[in-house]
Amino acid sequence: MASQVSPGVVIRERDLSTGVITGVSALRGAIASTFTKGPVGKIVNIGSERELIETFGAPAEANAADWLVASEFLRYGGQLAVIRATTGVLNATLDGSAVLVGSKEDYEAGAGSSEQFVARDAGSSGNNLRVVIVDNGGDKKVTKAGHGLTSANIGDTITDGTTNDHVVTAIIDTDTLVIREGGASAVTGGGFTAIANFSNSDWNALPIGVTGLTYKNIGPRPGTSAYASERYLSGDEVHVAVVDESTNTIVERSLYLSKLSDGKSPEGSSTYFSSYVNEFSQFIYAAALGATQYSSTGETPGGTAASYSATAAAPLKLATILSSAGGALSGGTDDYAYTAGEIQSAYSLFQDTEETEVDFVLMGGSMGSEADTLSKAGAVAAVANTRKDCVAFVSPFNGNQVATSGNVALTPAQQLTNTIDFFSGIGSSSYVVKDSGIKYVYDRFSDKYRYIGCNGDIAGLCVSTSSISDDWISPAGTSRGGLQNVVKLAFNPNKAARDDLYTSAINPVVSFPGSGPVLFGDKTALASPSAFDRINVRRLFLNIEKRARQLAEGVLFEQNDTVTRTGFNAALSGYLTEVQARRGLTDYLVVCDETNNTPEVIDRNEFVAEIFVKPTRSINFVTVTVTATKSGVTFSEVVGR
Repeated sequence: MASQVSPGVVIRERDLSTGVITGVSALRGAIASTFTKGPVGKIVNIGSERELIETFGAPAEANAADWLVASEFLRYGGQLAVIRATTGVLNATLDGSAVLVGSKEDYEAGAGSSEQFVARDAGSSGNNLRVVIVDNGGDKKVTKAGHGLTSANIGDTITDGTTNDHVVTAIIDTDTLVIREGGASAVTGGGFTAIANFSNSDWNALPIGVTGLTYKNIGPRPGTSAYASERYLSGDEVHVAVVDESTNTIVERSLYLSKLSDGKSPEGSSTYFSSYVNEFSQFIYAAALGATQYSSTGETPGGTAASYSATAAAPLKLATILSSAGGALSGGTDDYAYTAGEIQSAYSLFQDTEETEVDFVLMGGSMGSEADTLSKAGAVAAVANTRKDCVAFVSPFNGNQVATSGNVALTPAQQLTNTIDFFSGIGSSSYVVKDSGIKYVYDRFSDKYRYIGCNGDIAGLCVSTSSISDDWISPAGTSRGGLQNVVKLAFNPNKAARDDLYTSAINPVVSFPGSGPVLFGDKTALASPSAFDRINVRRLFLNIEKRARQLAEGVLFEQNDTVTRTGFNAALSGYLTEVQARRGLTDYLVVCDETNNTPEVIDRNEFVAEIFVKPTRSINFVTVTVTATKSGVTFSEVVGR
């Protein structure tokens, strides 16, 4: 314990069933893969398939296996910590320059913040989005006919023949322009002899650059917020809409926001459009507007109410941004072909025990090659072996059991050999569980059948077992080990094959007539005989260690005296008594007194507790002998009872 530098708790295991020290120790799984959308390189907690779709999108061809494994795990009732593991994706932007903005935190830290608008999700899905910001509307309208204008586009600067320039902010029809006055003088010279006020009907008719949609489709005409009015300002309100140009539909509206950086609702929350969008939009990030997006009257874009002149006629009106000049966002790029290195980096994010609580780590689906799949399995195992408070679940490479080329199916003997050979690359560990299962499932998103590994199901069985009984009960067998959603197994091992698999610490997944596919083994990947070579014992100790840690954290910085030690002993003993009553162990002993908290230990500011546990064991082998006896023989003569 002297190795600790700062205050903390260390949990150690000691296996006296073999005399070997093996190391240290809501049910949540963890998986990393590529997805169609969602934060990149960030851990997101998912509670259902619907949440998985909403956050990371439906499965694509390249990530379907991983996606379906995650979905299968959620079937059993668990929670899932998910990482989008890829570095090749880019977010679409207004100017098409494309940047990588992995998350809201990354944007706030500066990634992509120089762009006017950035798609929230990295990938090509952002390329269809158009951002539309509308305010109260232009000051004046002018007709082109008879006034020396043959053509005009949004954003063009035109002159009235004097010293005043004006910006075209919208085009109502082929002959009618909306302009923002650039000076204090009325627009009367240079052929502009017919200037009309801008009406509500004009505003409603303004097109937003998407077929069939005008401003009235976004919302009522904005005006002046109460916050601005109280400070003698006007025209600060804006609507922000996001349009999906692939369907010409408005997918998001944020109404009655403010151009004031200190704008607030009556409840005191920020209404500044940029801040609001960045906090609540599901589709975009918005930077502060630059000077070219405001009228040229000298105001500071996005300034506070105090920074604007109270005498300005319309100090807060937008200019060229009015119709989302620049069109849809572009430059977004997908990347589904993640490398073994990328997946290793992604899974390493799960190794911090203080950052994320994890009970099970899922391998997901196979990669393109056996070598990359083995590397992926190793990365998954490394998480559990490093954390020592969870279990990793790994399945074979698809090609071990399913022919990848030609029409000749692999024989059962080939499937067995391939599976055992693959797992020989996974080191001995009580924190890893290997299964033989590759199942055939229907992918309703692509309307096809796929082979996927069963590691999500095996971890899911641990979830369902805990929900109906306890962590220390084996998840295998026909009572609790039935797999869901299986059309067929790629490899259905017979008794001889199951013997070979079990000898290699691989848990067979078997389909028996009348019972369906079941997990028919409960071994961990520990190579040497030990109490910890069973899933139920491993999970028992993880449960005990978690409770011991919670109790130990409660005594940090308390007095190391008889009162503290007695209280700790009583609390832990009470918990272990309950575990014993619920068939998790047969006996236990807690030692936390002056015998292991000696004066020398106390003087080092240490606290020592030792827990001795006799775990219950699951039944793996059953022998039933039926004996026929002669009619005149008593049973006591045969069995001595």
